[in-house]
Amino acid sequence: MQNKIYSMIGLCMKAGKLAYGSDMCEEKTNYSKVRLLIVAKNAADNTKEKFKKLCENKTKYAEYGTIKDISHAIGKDNKAVIGIMDEGFSKKINELIEDSLKGANDWWEKWKFMN
Repeated sequence: MQNKIYSMIGLCMKAGKLAYGSDMCEEKTNYSKVRLLIVAKNAADNTKEKFKKLCENKTKYAEYGTIKDISHAIGKDNKAVIGIMDEGFSKKINELIEDSLKGANDWWEKWKFMN
């Protein structure tokens, strides 16, 4: 599942429909161009809080992956924040993220039940 998500992020980057880095993502979110904002799980707490507040009521927000994995997917170094600016890409990536999290929760519930 993760490979699909990172592949979609890479395609989005190649299509020119992705903002990356704190400054660019903040600017594009303020102009309502970002449809889905993804912050790496290992990003700084201040970064997470800043973008959660920025996205309130207007942009979908997700914490997913690591800085290393996100950076590798877009071909850049040390990027903790990306913004998907295309509606189609954002819907598909959001679905994949939700499915991967649901799958993780299902696995955990099954494991707890068995033990």
